[in-house]
Amino acid sequence: MNKMQPEINNLIAANRHYLAQAGSLLVRLNDKLFVRPSASCYQSTIGGHLRHCFDHYDSFLNGLSDAKVDYDARLRLPALEIEIACASAKAVDISARLKELEASAPAIELLVKMDYGMETIDWQPSTFGRELQFLISHTVHHFAMIGGICNEFDIGLDADFGVSPSTVRHRALTSA
Repeated sequence: MNKMQPEINNLIAANRHYLAQAGSLLVRLNDKLFVRPSASCYQSTIGGHLRHCFDHYDSFLNGLSDAKVDYDARLRLPALEIEIACASAKAVDISARLKELEASAPAIELLVKMDYGMETIDWQPSTFGRELQFLISHTVHHFAMIGGICNEFDIGLDADFGVSPSTVRHRALTSA
């Protein structure tokens, strides 16, 4: 076990927590709500946001073998954003793939590529842990939008769905 393993395992657990939140949301929906465009959120859908998050996890996990994570080379599988059963299976699959990394998470440096609007897109150095942090932030951001869509459609959510971990902690400290 490398010396960063406990910290890495915490990051993996946090990512798996959000994937579990996705699973909890999916059991509250039907396929019609899953694909219903939101008037208040740029006509986006719950399914579209979840598929987008799952694509980022797949890009990360698939890139580990050669230490190159290309977030622009996403699969964008339509079934993930229109079929709840597919999205549920994908959440479970990603969580299991992350769980497998807990025992021997690589302490590797990565190269990461993501389109940032410039003509040339360069590979940037990163680390395994930093990309796990990115995935948390990215997922929370999209879950916050999903939360807004759910509010629009009167779909009840857990109080912490789409809320940043630091906000959850702050709320707990200030309400005591």
